[in-house]
Amino acid sequence: MDQGDQAAQRDGSKEVVAIIEAIIGRAGFGWGVRELADELGASRSTVNRVLARLVEERLVSRDPSGAYILGPRLKVLSAELQKRHPLFTEGTRILAGLSRASGATALMAVEKGNPEECFVLASLEPDAPVRYTLSPGTSVPTHAGALGTAILVRRGTAGLPEELKTYTEESLDSRTRIENALQSYASIGAVVSIGQHIPDAAGIAVPFTINEHLLGSLSLSRPRNEFKEEDIGPGAEKLQEAADKLESLLKSRKRSSAAGAGVPAAASNSLIQRINAALTFFCAEPLAELKLTDLASLWGTRSVATRRLAESACDVGVMIRLDDGAWTIGPTLLRWSASISKNHDLSEIVDEDLQALSEITGETTTLALYDAGNGRAHIARTRAGARNVRYVLEEGSEIPLTAGAAGKVILAHLPENASAGLNAEPAVGLEELKTIRSQGWAATDSERVPDARGIAAPFFIDDAIAGSVAVTVPNHRVAGTPAAELTDAVVATASNLSRLLSVKSPKAIRSSHDHAAITPSAMKIPAPAT
Repeated sequence: MDQGDQAAQRDGSKEVVAIIEAIIGRAGFGWGVRELADELGASRSTVNRVLARLVEERLVSRDPSGAYILGPRLKVLSAELQKRHPLFTEGTRILAGLSRASGATALMAVEKGNPEECFVLASLEPDAPVRYTLSPGTSVPTHAGALGTAILVRRGTAGLPEELKTYTEESLDSRTRIENALQSYASIGAVVSIGQHIPDAAGIAVPFTINEHLLGSLSLSRPRNEFKEEDIGPGAEKLQEAADKLESLLKSRKRSSAAGAGVPAAASNSLIQRINAALTFFCAEPLAELKLTDLASLWGTRSVATRRLAESACDVGVMIRLDDGAWTIGPTLLRWSASISKNHDLSEIVDEDLQALSEITGETTTLALYDAGNGRAHIARTRAGARNVRYVLEEGSEIPLTAGAAGKVILAHLPENASAGLNAEPAVGLEELKTIRSQGWAATDSERVPDARGIAAPFFIDDAIAGSVAVTVPNHRVAGTPAAELTDAVVATASNLSRLLSVKSPKAIRSSHDHAAITPSAMKIPAPAT
């Protein structure tokens, strides 16, 4: 058996997922190795080893104090999943309609894999001075509150302990009482909860099916003093219509997704790389269903090791196994995405890479973004260099595509129909663009900034040009052609961004372990020319 298969059989999925869970659950704060090990009841050596590999995969980062925090890759994957999964896209629109029509908070929950818990996937609140609030990613009990109990209507009470935790005086404190309540809810077609989970809240909810092994619920919740019995019937009817619509959308999208999903070839040889590959694939194709042979291709494992790793991923909720033997996305990844949210500015995500390049070179580093809609580019982020003489370029300012390295390197990689008009400009010729494409970078002298050279390389998102990374260097520090070390540093940073930001491109599955992110200690830049 090869070394890769042996690595897959060592079941460390539980530890890896537990560490990611802890990092996500502590947004805004970091963990030290000792503190995290104590929290999880794990050895420091194990936690330290896993964290180091998660940093390599960009799933975890380190803040200036050295603490471990949420990594940029998890932010990218979270945003991609929320952009592609119908529960987030269509589901959020459905919730918005329910909230507007009822004046209540509309929520969606998904079961967690634990019979006693589910989690809030999305929440839309009304424009009201007093409102019921539950943040996405929040765990709630299935036996207390309408949102959770609705799932039990379809799932049943199997797995619940006989004695249940009480949250308020109204909580149902035993499985028998829950079963009796579920029978009574059948007559109204919805679950009703008044103060069972939160004393001052009331709600109604209905279940819906995501797939044969995963259920969700929709609810309308409001402050208890605003709850009226005559609203139950109309509210239940609106919720059921919404649930039916969402189920129909999931079924139709499932068919189209299954028909179009392609599994990239593996480029991984460790457990964490394989977990990362699964996360990446399901964020790009969230309704895809993979066979064992697909997973073997994705992970580069043999059949026995593939099955063992798949079962381990199911145990921690990263995947679910369907009745026909196929595997699909599990609740853990949905919960992570709901918790992380998608509101992360791209320039914030790439800060780590830009700062590293600025520290390596000592020069001003800029990120330019290209807008394919209007054919323009602008400076999105600037990191000033540490040199005494440096250039500071204004964020938000537009840059021309026909002058300066940052713009020209974008122009060189535009589709032919997008660049045809610009190629005719006298400032840039076809041979120059061809040279830029072939060498992978552009260098210009005083075209935009007097007495300064610009060196830039393009970055891509899912193989489409997205912008460029550039350094601006005073002429007295660059004698003639820029040093190879300088251009290599810029190209390496741009390549890192392409891997970091891409999800659907097969290149995104390639491990960052094989293409490590550039760090200040990874490269030495020659002393400036005098």
